[in-house]
Amino acid sequence: MIFLVRHGERADNCEVEKQNIVNPSDPHLTPTGCTQALQAGKSIQQEIQAYSCVDIQSSPFLRCIMTAKIIASHINKEEVSLKTEICETLYPHFFSKNPLPELVINTDPTLTYFTGITLIDQQSNQNEIYPETLENVTNRIMSYVQQLLKTIEPEQCVILITHQRPLKTILELFNQNTDNVGYCKVISLRKGESTQIEECELKIY
Repeated sequence: MIFLVRHGERADNCEVEKQNIVNPSDPHLTPTGCTQALQAGKSIQQEIQAYSCVDIQSSPFLRCIMTAKIIASHINKEEVSLKTEICETLYPHFFSKNPLPELVINTDPTLTYFTGITLIDQQSNQNEIYPETLENVTNRIMSYVQQLLKTIEPEQCVILITHQRPLKTILELFNQNTDNVGYCKVISLRKGESTQIEECELKIY
């Protein structure tokens, strides 16, 4: 099974938290976002009892790492892998330059945001993704999820902590409503006999 989880509320959407942002391109979670992440963890916990191997992978953006850390703590996992493949959409109108090398995790990994969890840095192609188009993003996400489906074992569950666009991309494939992909939205794909995404069982939480 594969879960896709959007991160919790970001600090630049909260007047109080804005003043504490370390990197404007990489805001942290608000207290509300942390609560949302905990709720997502509770939803996932109810679904993963049958799986002997549970892996958590996160976009390297701070809001995703913080969400992943909270979920990991709730389901008693100690490691989170950082994956560029599930990072934010790198549109040039979002970012005037490639934000990946200057993310908080890449410039100051000693901050307390990252304590209490083991982060496995598996970031790749940092200088090759930016800038992206919608087609680029869709291909990046779909290729990664499709590859996971081909390699995932029946007893394995992978939790992807990511951004709004990946969830929308999957929902669009299943002709589902994409208007409600709010903070910490959770969807899952359960693989059947086929490894094709569109033939998986989709569940929306």
